[in-house]
Amino acid sequence: MFLASMRAADEIFLVFAGMKDEGPFIVEWVAWYRMLGFKVLIATNDCTDHSPELLDTLEGHGWLTHVRHQVPPNKHPKLWAYRAGRRHALSGQADWVLVCDVDEFLVLHVADTIQEFIGDGARDFLGMAINWRCFGTGGRTRYEDGLVHRQFRRCGPVDMTPNGSFKSLFRRPRAFNRWSDHTPLGLNDEWGLRDNHWVNSSGHRLDRFDDRTHHPIRHLLPDERAHDAAQINHYILRTADHFAMKKGTPSPSAGKDRYTDRFFAAHDRRGYIDESALRFADRFAPVHAEAMALPGVSRLHHLCCADYVARLCAHQGKAVETDERWVRHMAAADAAG
Repeated sequence: MFLASMRAADEIFLVFAGMKDEGPFIVEWVAWYRMLGFKVLIATNDCTDHSPELLDTLEGHGWLTHVRHQVPPNKHPKLWAYRAGRRHALSGQADWVLVCDVDEFLVLHVADTIQEFIGDGARDFLGMAINWRCFGTGGRTRYEDGLVHRQFRRCGPVDMTPNGSFKSLFRRPRAFNRWSDHTPLGLNDEWGLRDNHWVNSSGHRLDRFDDRTHHPIRHLLPDERAHDAAQINHYILRTADHFAMKKGTPSPSAGKDRYTDRFFAAHDRRGYIDESALRFADRFAPVHAEAMALPGVSRLHHLCCADYVARLCAHQGKAVETDERWVRHMAAADAAG
């Protein structure tokens, strides 16, 4: 069957994330994906920080689309965020969709934009699995405002087990009944026919995806993985105090507490340094600076940082008013007007 050739420059690439109380990390993440050539769609639910106002402000400046959704009792927040994203008009307009989280950054090794990475030519695959590269704390015990992709550079070997997980960049987003963490689910067609195939980020076909009985697939086997052309930098721990605050709470996707000492030890690997994200420094800096200079953004960013410090202090049983980080961010918010 004829597979149409496309010009990537004419296609719409959309990144979608569900978020709750992620205010300090939003501007960096949005700037990163805009730098790569994506449109941005974010769904929030039940936030207690200033992130909804920050997202509304960025939306008002044309930088993203923000939707709010309500999570019914006893339902997983991420599943309902994915439902909101899939049903949004932007997903119907998009040619490609990447579903990921605010702690996941797509890093391209062989291109500067997603359009360049996909390139022109026949669209002979439906989706691409892009493997994680998980980063540890790098010895950082205490949250400080700063660019996540610059703060965390320490990781384990590329072939360690967690890096077998992946995120998917996929076409025809409405051809699936629902979206999920790693791949969309419920293809309304026959796997293996025409272009209904999955490839890894090096373009090699993943035959397991052609057989519906293997689904859902959340982890690539060692001989299926690829990190040479692209990877998802997953800042899965951030700082030690951030992880400590999450211990004992249910994962928004798994619906159970996975934030254990064993989980931390498995991911807090520091034997290797990966600075591949820093090759974008010259391209990223002006995009991020432009975002922070938008009216209202700097003030709300600092309020979100103050909110986050307040949560950390509450978890640690400390008075937030005595924390110099909170004082500094509140002063910066006041100065930004």
